[in-house]
Amino acid sequence: VLLATAAGLGGQISHARFRKAPAVATEPARLAFRGVAASFIPQLEAANVVFRDASGVARDPLAIFASRGINLIRLRVWHTPSGDWCGTQQTLAMARRAKAAGMSIMLCIHYSDSWADPGQQTIPAAWQGETLLQLRTSVQVYTRDLIASLDAQGTPPAIVQIGNETTDGMLWPTGRISTAGFNAFATLFTAGADGVRLAMPNPRTPIIMAHIDRGGDIAATRWFFDQMVSRNVAYDAIGLSYYPWWHGSLAAMQTNINDVATRYGRRVMIVETAYPFTLGWHDNQNNFVGLSSQLQPGFSATPGGQAAFIAAVNNAVAALPHGPGMGTSYW
Repeated sequence: VLLATAAGLGGQISHARFRKAPAVATEPARLAFRGVAASFIPQLEAANVVFRDASGVARDPLAIFASRGINLIRLRVWHTPSGDWCGTQQTLAMARRAKAAGMSIMLCIHYSDSWADPGQQTIPAAWQGETLLQLRTSVQVYTRDLIASLDAQGTPPAIVQIGNETTDGMLWPTGRISTAGFNAFATLFTAGADGVRLAMPNPRTPIIMAHIDRGGDIAATRWFFDQMVSRNVAYDAIGLSYYPWWHGSLAAMQTNINDVATRYGRRVMIVETAYPFTLGWHDNQNNFVGLSSQLQPGFSATPGGQAAFIAAVNNAVAALPHGPGMGTSYW
């Protein structure tokens, strides 16, 4: 259990109800990666957050995670963010902390100056006005240099996501699938993957991952990855986000990842998931989950219900046929 207290947060962080018990009750013998997203930690620490373990002792949050079986830190990186929160230098610093805690690194490259997700994939200001061919070069060079910088300081990533939740592409409007077609996105994705391989050639190349947000949607997942197959886009693993209030039941998620593992023959990971330990209002931000109708049957909004839900997600990934389940990462 990890608890955080702070002075002067000013409502900046709106996900406290998901954070009480990250990644407990895992399947350590069957999941290679047991992760947690940690990119907010420097911003929280700057706001005077104190992280405490279950006994109330103040500790480095990465040390707390490691003591509870977490072995992977997922780091979000933005191109030129305000204040350098989640920028290159902060990401390098967090990677050093992760290594000191004995953890592997999963790098999630957003290719944007801020959040990239199914609702927004904004081209970085530095690349505005570039053509598709120019963006292809910018993506490849930026990715190569970012991975090379991590490698040079002794913190090479184990996994690299080319984009974040790219269900409708990335670098909009140029790479938006729904308006520009799949080919432009495939060009940009391949440029990022090539950048990873240029920075760390085989046999040291990290696992290259494609990530969409449809954890329980078999039709949308099949459509996206069938398009990748038809264009011979090269990548190593499939990442899915799974939030049940948006993406369906646990049974739907299990059906989808079983299909993915069998249909595409690639490793599979739930790279984002979460569940509330309370429906209470604890800050001045809107709640993603505040109604009992949004909960999964049999999983209450309590610490125990949260832990049971996380265990169920872990078990679903661990049970994939032929063992392609890489792991999970709590958001």
